[in-house]
Amino acid sequence: MMPLRRFRRGSGYVLVITFAALLGLFLVILGRLRKGHHTLLSKSARDFLATTVAEAGLNCLLAELRVEPSYRTAWYFKERDNGKKEWTSPVAKRATNLGEALDLEVDGVAQGLYTGRTSLGDFKVRAAPVYGAKENPATLGLVEKEMYYYVEVVARVGDGKTDDGTSYRRIKALLERRSPITEHNLFDGEMLDLGAYGPFPTAPQQLRKGRYYGYQYILFNSLGGLDQGSELFEVEKIETPGMIRALKPTRIEFANKKTVTLNSTNDSANDKKFSTFDGFLLDGANGAHPIKFTRLPMETLYEKAKKPRKYGGFVIEKGTFPVSTYRNPYDPKTEYVDLNFGEYRVSLSTNENTSDSTDDENQPDDDAAPPYNGDDPGPLAKLRGKSLLIYSKMPLRIWGCPDRNVTIVCEGDIVIAGDFNQNPDASQEYTDDSYTIYRAQLKSKYGALPNGKDGYKVGALLMSRGRILIDVSRPSLFLANEMKPYLLYAFGMTLHPATPEIEKEMREALCPVDPTKRKDLVGLGPPGPDGVPVARYGTLAWLFNNPHTESGPGYDANLADLIDFFTPGSGPTPRFGIRDPAARTAIIDEIKQACRMDGILTVKELDRIYAMAWAQAVKEENEKPEAGCGPMALVPGLFAEAKKSPTDGIFLPEITINAALVSSTRRAAPFRVGLAGPKTLDEIGNAPGGESMGIYQYLKEPAFIIQRVYGSEIRLGTAEPTYFITGKYTGANTFLRRRVWDPRLLVNADFKPPEIPLVHNLLTYSEETISKSDFDKF
Repeated sequence: MMPLRRFRRGSGYVLVITFAALLGLFLVILGRLRKGHHTLLSKSARDFLATTVAEAGLNCLLAELRVEPSYRTAWYFKERDNGKKEWTSPVAKRATNLGEALDLEVDGVAQGLYTGRTSLGDFKVRAAPVYGAKENPATLGLVEKEMYYYVEVVARVGDGKTDDGTSYRRIKALLERRSPITEHNLFDGEMLDLGAYGPFPTAPQQLRKGRYYGYQYILFNSLGGLDQGSELFEVEKIETPGMIRALKPTRIEFANKKTVTLNSTNDSANDKKFSTFDGFLLDGANGAHPIKFTRLPMETLYEKAKKPRKYGGFVIEKGTFPVSTYRNPYDPKTEYVDLNFGEYRVSLSTNENTSDSTDDENQPDDDAAPPYNGDDPGPLAKLRGKSLLIYSKMPLRIWGCPDRNVTIVCEGDIVIAGDFNQNPDASQEYTDDSYTIYRAQLKSKYGALPNGKDGYKVGALLMSRGRILIDVSRPSLFLANEMKPYLLYAFGMTLHPATPEIEKEMREALCPVDPTKRKDLVGLGPPGPDGVPVARYGTLAWLFNNPHTESGPGYDANLADLIDFFTPGSGPTPRFGIRDPAARTAIIDEIKQACRMDGILTVKELDRIYAMAWAQAVKEENEKPEAGCGPMALVPGLFAEAKKSPTDGIFLPEITINAALVSSTRRAAPFRVGLAGPKTLDEIGNAPGGESMGIYQYLKEPAFIIQRVYGSEIRLGTAEPTYFITGKYTGANTFLRRRVWDPRLLVNADFKPPEIPLVHNLLTYSEETISKSDFDKF
């Protein structure tokens, strides 16, 4: 019994030892599981950090592209059919545009790689435009071959020695490069309210082709009352990340010829009935891309403008040109520089490349001699090349016809004070009284002969970091085209045509649609029954028959209307008042001498008389404008006479701007959303009560001025305003506004601006884990 008892007495130790062993094994297994879990957590965290570092590299590249849209690490990217990626012509060296930001360091580009680092890890980037994209003829405003941009980023977080201690990640992204300036007729970085362009009391506003974008929302509406709103034709896209509201029923025809009448029952407010029409009409709930065009690449443009041989560049500092006497009535303390581009003289000399430089930065893109007869302001006329890049640190006031393609960039406001980039000989006859489409097919310089014959404009891009304002306070700067035939006609009426038939003949002689077909005025006809030549124009014939008479009842009776026509005043009778008595007398003496010569006023003599009167009127209006003098006094008669006949050369008053307009300032003016006013735009002139600031109301409703912008109108709406446009110096309902899209203005064989601002949207994005070898070989 003793051995058995002893055995039972020791068995407890065995159980304890066995249990302890099992417990130890469990703890070992648990420890290893916990260690593995921590390892997994650490690896996952490093992968997350590596992705964050890669995203930092991608964001750095996007920031570079905002400053310099042409930034890249290679000339272009191409992926072969076998999947092999090619980065063609890597950039040897390119500095970064970014400054310091916390722990971020960026090296720029070296040997085709853009590199940088943070305290977490480092990254490497390759980026280039995609080669081989196909053009789509249906999207006239898009340049698909330059539209896509491929980016790859690799990042490393860890010690870089072992895979266990380091994470490697790669991001692949395809960017969409958009050019709002060339794609859009109207682009608004705030809201696009088509009702702001009215009123249109007789017919809806017609907007044709191009794209229309509002960052917050788009409104199809009117100013209420008789305003007919808008119609859109052949539209490529209407897009907003917000809502599209149709407060006024609006007919829209898309580029595929499908149509819809958008109204409150089928706009964004009624999502069940809203249709995208195959992507032509996009709101925030239906795939619209946010195109936030926030800034202009001023730094890049400034650097290029300092290179006259490379880019035709010219920088305007304070003192480069005299300070103008002009003052913006809404911002009277700011000084401006006047740039009068003069007449339409686009004849270019033969291309004479005289540079022997091998440095691409200094090698001229085009070393053509300046126009031999050019009249662009100051030193601009002497710069070589077919295009100019003007960078101004001073606010600008511009008008006239540039002799070459031009890009104007301004740190302040740009005031367009008159016709800009419009040949004065261009016919402004419209197809109908909606005043939308010119009857004549005008040719731009890039489609005309090298000497500019048959042309009427060049390529022009205006970009302002402030506002772009349209100022009609000085009619002499925008009515030279319209005023000449009517001034001659009104002057002809003071010569007293003998019959209505002769009056009609006079109108046809002085005011043909084609100004080169004007004819002489013959004062005397065939002899009558008494053998004396019949007077066709009473005053002209009297002056011929009385060559030495300078006073008396006959003189007063025949010349009273002529003298009154050139005397300042008011009233219903048309007049072209000249304030200076001596200058007025000289003009009248010139007329008397021409009439007395042979009883005929030739076209050459009429041109000389007009030139004398017009030059004096422009001088006086510039010195001290008055409503009863010069063009201001004649505008009401011009409007009334032009409405009588749409088929001759007397045109409605019009300010014509052939350019793409890009402004930056947020809207700062009375602006009521909906079917009501006021909706005050960046405009000046033709307003009552502003005489102390040189602003006069010379044209009253229902008369109007056609305001025609042929190109595009782009509002970034991002810069803070420095003053408020109250509307006091802006005439209510002064304008019949026309916005006509020109798809080839900035994209053609003859002209492409040195820097077109681009916006980059992220189209596709993917990320993946890679090996140390992949990172090292990148």
